[in-house]
Order: sequence, then structure tokens, then C-alpha cells
Amino acid sequence: MSLKEWLTKNLYVTTPNDPDPFFRPRKYAKTKEEVTRVVLDVIGGLKRWKILEHRENQGRVRASVAAKFLPFADDVDIYVVQGLDGVTKLEVLSRAQGGKGDFGRNKRNLKEFLSGLDAKLPPM
Repeated sequence: MSLKEWLTKNLYVTTPNDPDPFFRPRKYAKTKEEVTRVVLDVIGGLKRWKILEHRENQGRVRASVAAKFLPFADDVDIYVVQGLDGVTKLEVLSRAQGGKGDFGRNKRNLKEFLSGLDAKLPPM
């Protein structure tokens, strides 16, 4: 990440074309409900993370991540969608609640969550 992005970017999203394969959406040969259960379990085990909302019908989990030293928080949206082929896809978006730059915090949020998720539920 360039210095300019580090100072001006305030969100990070899993995308299929991310240069780092780790930050690409996950796919699972599990049901939406099974994946969501693991997602909620992972968030419950992360320090500074708090579940704000779980909309099962939308396949959306909203969480908040408190900053270590500042009174700011980041919002994380996790989308779990099961396709007609039975494959469940997971995408994540982390964004700062305020300010122009996140100093790489949102990418680190994704790394923390996805590392915990991969440990409990390896993707396809």
C-alpha cells in the first residue's frame, strides 16, 4: 500500500482481483447458515470486535472494531450468500467511521477476521 493510500483510503473490501489472493472473497462448500455460525463465532472471539447486527435473511453481519488507542471505531460488513450451485460466498468490507485515512487499519481488520475464519473454516 502506497503512502498516499495509507493516508487517504478509509475502507478495504475483499475483491476477486485483489493483488494479494488472501484478500479475495471466500467460497465454501457449506450452507449459508453453517458459514454464518462460524462467522459469528469468530467475531465473538476477537478482541475489540462487537456484533452490531445480524440479518439472517440478507446474509449480512455488521460488526464494530474499536481502535486500540483512539476513541474511533471501524464498521465491518460481512455478506454471506449461497448460490444456486450450493457454493456459499463470503465478502467483507471494513471502513473507518470518520476521517480521510485509516493508516491501513481496515486492511488489518480484514486480515484479523479472515485469518480467524480460515483457521476455523478453510475455504474451497
